[in-house]
Amino acid sequence: MKNYFTFFILVLITSCTKESNQTPNTSSNQIFPNEVGNHWVYKYDDGNSNSEQYIYVDIVGITTFQGQSATIWTSTLQDASNSKYLLDSSYVVVDNDTAVFYAPPCLTCTPQPVYEKRRYVFPLQVGNFWFTDKFFGDTTKVLNEKSLTVPAGTFKNTFQLSKTIGYVTNSFTKDSIWLTPNIGMTKYYQNEYSLGPIPGNGTWELTTYNLK
Repeated sequence: MKNYFTFFILVLITSCTKESNQTPNTSSNQIFPNEVGNHWVYKYDDGNSNSEQYIYVDIVGITTFQGQSATIWTSTLQDASNSKYLLDSSYVVVDNDTAVFYAPPCLTCTPQPVYEKRRYVFPLQVGNFWFTDKFFGDTTKVLNEKSLTVPAGTFKNTFQLSKTIGYVTNSFTKDSIWLTPNIGMTKYYQNEYSLGPIPGNGTWELTTYNLK
């Protein structure tokens, strides 16, 4: 009887342990890193250069945008000669289930246009999709969830997204984005055109990161 009772307790403990290790795919478990001081470094391949290039993504400050608190993100390219160029900057507004990247406002424009560059909707689930009301179409889809290996390591439960904007006036977008909850973007293939290729086109792979 004593041996039977001991066996029952062990089974119960094992069962509880297995259950506690299961992480549900909820928005609270898919944190989008958005703290000032966060820093990501990506190895960058533009398909043309044989020398190593890197892109640095940093959250550098906080501002107010459309009456909401927004973080300021910058992307900087370091080319083969170690020269650095600001590629892009964004105002990012995050709530419980959405992260939206906006172009910084045009201070000389009246009225000031609001341009949404990218949107993530959490929790990420394969098959989910969302879009903006641009007349030529702007759709983001969650394609799959897999393990991803990049120079920074192997990241499980990474979601691959596609972002497409239909062809109009010599412009289009056909991006692939790999997002790892709690880490951020771990890989990115930018394929954008607006009267010519957009700076940053090519493959970005995470090499190092520092999150606050």
